[in-house]
Amino acid sequence: MDADAELSSASAWDVATRYHEFKAKPSLKKSLRQLRALSAAAILERAQSVMGSVVHPIEERSAPWPEVPGGIEAELDLDETLENSATALTEGRTDFPLTEQDLWMNYRVHRKQPVVLSVDTSLSMTGEKLALTAVALAVVLLQFPEDPVGIVAFENESTVLKYPLERISLQQLIERFLDVPAQGYTHLEDGLKGALQLVRSAASAGQSRPPSTVLLTDGKYTAGRDPAYLAPRFPHLVVLKMGTERASLELCRELAQKGNGALREVGELEALPSVMYGVVKDLLRGRSLS
Repeated sequence: MDADAELSSASAWDVATRYHEFKAKPSLKKSLRQLRALSAAAILERAQSVMGSVVHPIEERSAPWPEVPGGIEAELDLDETLENSATALTEGRTDFPLTEQDLWMNYRVHRKQPVVLSVDTSLSMTGEKLALTAVALAVVLLQFPEDPVGIVAFENESTVLKYPLERISLQQLIERFLDVPAQGYTHLEDGLKGALQLVRSAASAGQSRPPSTVLLTDGKYTAGRDPAYLAPRFPHLVVLKMGTERASLELCRELAQKGNGALREVGELEALPSVMYGVVKDLLRGRSLS
């Protein structure tokens, strides 16, 4: 069956699971943009079906009235305001009544948790694995669009798909992910190095909580060194192990232990989006995974 005939009989999800196969066929080169858009639409539709409700954690703050962010409800912090009044009187100020700067307000904001996702996109993760991984990423960003989430993919080398403070559409992210070349080697060491760079980027952006990292891998590496030495450099490393192969389980367990995190096994491909969603939801809500 030629490529055009295969494509005409494929559903949108089939196209998403075979995108790397279809894009490698010369006869479909002119249709690549449409194939990518169709795949992204199928991935988004699948992600929407996984999503559930989430209650974002709230952080209480106090600040002078002019420094309260716009559009946020605030109420007078009487104790702090009176304390400022007493201080002003002691200092002999004569600009009473109080200025706006003397009025302290209480308000609430969404507490953000920086998260870095490091995702294996090598040949061992192509086909339906790759499509379901894209669904998992879409679920995370659909539910947490305001949080500093960074994403790095790795095969022969690591590629940053999204910086923690970068603002891109979900469509753009999925298309970036789909176009990461799936090559023959799995450089897990470089994938963790790329994740560490994003962790440092998130930490230097003034976030109140240390970044957590979620590593999605089958635990195999065919390039680079044993990556276990990198794990202690992460503030918090959660490992999602794909598949049921036991030989690579020990490395995944070692990475999680040395990274002060946890190991989650994902035996069934179909469970990946919901498992990823649950893990990141707990992280963003301030729950410790250990």
